[in-house]
Amino acid sequence: MIDFGKAMRTAQEQQGVSSIDLARRFGVHKQQVSRWRYQQDANLSLISKVAQALDMDEITFLEKGK
Repeated sequence: MIDFGKAMRTAQEQQGVSSIDLARRFGVHKQQVSRWRYQQDANLSLISKVAQALDMDEITFLEKGK
């Protein structure tokens, strides 16, 4: 199983994107990004949006959650 939160944390670290920056890109509060960072699974729409916000395709993003 791929861990969405782990993929997100790893991608953010590699891209140098803080949770605050990511929250601004989405127009959400940083607490929402924090919830996503510790979520094990996510729907395809969220995966796609987060991957795009971190400038990567969905497959590359999901590989970071292994």
